[in-house]
Amino acid sequence: MSTLVDYLVARHGLPPRSGLAYDYLLAGDGLFVAASSALLDVRIPVARCRIRGLAPVFAACTLVHGRVPLMWWGALLRCLRLAHTAGCEMLVGIAHDTGGYHLVVPRQTISPTAVEYAPADGWLLEVHSHRDGAAHVSTTDTADEQRFRLYGVVGRLDQERPQVALRAGAFGYFLPVPWTSVFDGDPDGVDDVYGDGQWPSREWIAPVPGERP
Repeated sequence: MSTLVDYLVARHGLPPRSGLAYDYLLAGDGLFVAASSALLDVRIPVARCRIRGLAPVFAACTLVHGRVPLMWWGALLRCLRLAHTAGCEMLVGIAHDTGGYHLVVPRQTISPTAVEYAPADGWLLEVHSHRDGAAHVSTTDTADEQRFRLYGVVGRLDQERPQVALRAGAFGYFLPVPWTSVFDGDPDGVDDVYGDGQWPSREWIAPVPGERP
């Protein structure tokens, strides 16, 4: 019988998932949390270390249905900008069904500095705005973002090129991810806090086939 959380060791490469919620995975490059759903598959580093005799598994974030089309980033941004013109923060999401990805706007209470809403199941991504402020992750955000999905903050909405910070979240563990790993489009229109070449370091990322890790 499966348990909610299991404990795995990468003795011969990446072992199959076991826990109903997530697994702790000990590998040659450290301790990871591994989680998967119909939308998302991630390995998030918990502790970095080298363990001789075990295979490295690397950090990873895979969207099962591929990257989100750019049109949905545009729709998401229009909603946040509309709330910004009213002097408020806002939260929107991206979900997936048989018709593909689509925008979701939950019932919420908005204000100049906060958003209150009831989390819904089945989302790939939820994003909230910080209006003119930077796209930084606050302690309140971390305390609230305890489900398994992608999370994001968009700031500098007073500028033509908004700032964005995206991360994968798995039950309180987080992996910053580039905008280009989530959305299928030209990144020049966004100021990506976790853009390519900024985080994480190459040794934490799963290598491209043919490359040496």
